[in-house]
Amino acid sequence: MTTAQIKLPKKMAGLFNGDARYRVAYGGRGSGKTRSFALMTAVKGYQLGMSGESGTILCAREFMNSLADSSFEEVKGAIQSVNWLEDYYEIGQNYIRSKDGRISYAFAGLRRNLDSIKSKARLILCWVDEAETVSEMAWAKLLPSVREEGSEIWVSYNPESKLSATHERFRANPPDNCKVAEINWRDNPWFPEVLNIERLNDFEKRPDSYDWIWEGAFLTHHDGAYYVIEMRDARDQGRIGTVPYDPKLPVVTAWDLGIGDSTAITFAQYIGAEVRIIDFYENSGVGLDHYARVLQDKPYRYETHCLPHDVRVKELGTGKSRYETLITLGVSPITIAPQLGVDDGIQAVRSMLPLCWFDAEKCDHLIEALRAYHREYDDQRMTWKGRPSHDWASHPADSFRYLAVGYRARSGWSGGALKRGLKGVA
Repeated sequence: MTTAQIKLPKKMAGLFNGDARYRVAYGGRGSGKTRSFALMTAVKGYQLGMSGESGTILCAREFMNSLADSSFEEVKGAIQSVNWLEDYYEIGQNYIRSKDGRISYAFAGLRRNLDSIKSKARLILCWVDEAETVSEMAWAKLLPSVREEGSEIWVSYNPESKLSATHERFRANPPDNCKVAEINWRDNPWFPEVLNIERLNDFEKRPDSYDWIWEGAFLTHHDGAYYVIEMRDARDQGRIGTVPYDPKLPVVTAWDLGIGDSTAITFAQYIGAEVRIIDFYENSGVGLDHYARVLQDKPYRYETHCLPHDVRVKELGTGKSRYETLITLGVSPITIAPQLGVDDGIQAVRSMLPLCWFDAEKCDHLIEALRAYHREYDDQRMTWKGRPSHDWASHPADSFRYLAVGYRARSGWSGGALKRGLKGVA
């Protein structure tokens, strides 16, 4: 009897040893995570196919505009590196499947294809690569779709924030039958010298981001971040700490309303020239009645609720707008934020941030989001794009942007106090 062999880093071999519903690996660059997962999808498909099973292996990422953005090339390269796997699979220009027709691969982006993924038959394995930015809504819809007996879900990613949905779901509160491994460059016995040179260069010249890039640590220095200077100033000036609610003054809320995604609400009070950010709330997969109850359960007296301009658009299912629904639920009065471009809104936030004080405990998620909110990066052209990256930080940052553009206090703040606060601000 011939025993087939493959080579994996020791930690990855341990991750795939034994039974598990979830197998999760996180860490920095050069660890061999992606290549190991790509190889093991092919091995798993081979094992299932040879045992008479049939089904689909889904390789997913949060964003995928074309096959070039997927894990297709990784899987293809992994299969072609092992003779007996290459003999088992047929690889075309845009497909990978077993020659006996039992096993096929599918590649999809979660952001735009969740509904079609739910309808796929016999998902026997789902591997989500670059999973740091996957939203809680996406996880909540995806995981029940992988429901065949004995099916598995694999997750690989480079950590960025302790507040990401992926960290919360698989590291902070891992599900039952979940195996998790941290793996970094030193755990990869085939770590190439060309990458080691890059690593040492980052260690010397980019110490702020070295631990995140190479050691699997959370990101504390965000390249391309919009508000890095303003948030650093807020920290250094002691404007992030305990900010109590003043019951003598009303509260203003600002919302980013998600459609099939997260909804985020920022709570603020205006006291003289100060903008006090006293609370924050975000959730997904629930109706507007849930958010109305959240507001009612808090001890605040509200002045107005700032919402984006598209809140007046009527929904096909009900024929009513979300504006009308919120009014019916008691969320009033509502202020509609002006329809400004994102760049104008970002500038409004930059102007307001020097006036802001943040409650560190209640607004922890919002604070991290404002630090992380950044431009999208074009890997092919190696330059920053002119639009924000849509990830976990987007919804909190957008709710804060609607606060900056949508609210003007009845006295003081929008006039002299604001102008005085902006003096000297670039």
